[in-house]
Amino acid sequence: MKRSNQWLVEASKLCNRLDHEDGIDPRILARKLDSKPRFYKAEQLSKEARRIISIVLSGELSDPVFQDLEVIDVNCNSSKQFLIIKVRHIDANSSLESNHTLTKLNTFKGYLRSVIAQSVKRKRVPALKFQLVAASDEVNDYAY
Repeated sequence: MKRSNQWLVEASKLCNRLDHEDGIDPRILARKLDSKPRFYKAEQLSKEARRIISIVLSGELSDPVFQDLEVIDVNCNSSKQFLIIKVRHIDANSSLESNHTLTKLNTFKGYLRSVIAQSVKRKRVPALKFQLVAASDEVNDYAY
C-alpha cells in the first residue's frame, strides 16, 4: 500500500468522514480565515500622493486659489484606475467658489500626475479625480 493511501486508511479509522481541512495545520487555517486582502502598494501610493499633492498645492503652484486648499484624503478606487483626492477650503468664506476651484484643479491634473509619477518612480500612475468637501463636513482620517 502506498504511503498516501495508508494515511487515508488510518485517518478514516479515527473519524467518521474526512473533510477538505483534515491534515492541514490549524494555525495555517486561522491565518487564512483572519487575513483580509490588503493592497499595500495602493496604500503606499495613496500616502505618498497625499504628501506630494499637499506640498505642490501649497508651495509650487503660485495660484492663490490653491493656497487656501487642504488635502484631506487620497484613496485608490477598487479597480486601481483612479486616485480620488478629497480637498477642502481652509476658510469657510472661500468655499463659495467651488466650481472655480474644481476647474482650476482639473487644469493642473496632468502636472500633478507627472509629479507623483516622478517622486514615486512608477511607470503608471492612476488618473486623478478631485472631490471638493465642504468645510463643515468632517472626514474621518482613521483607517479601518
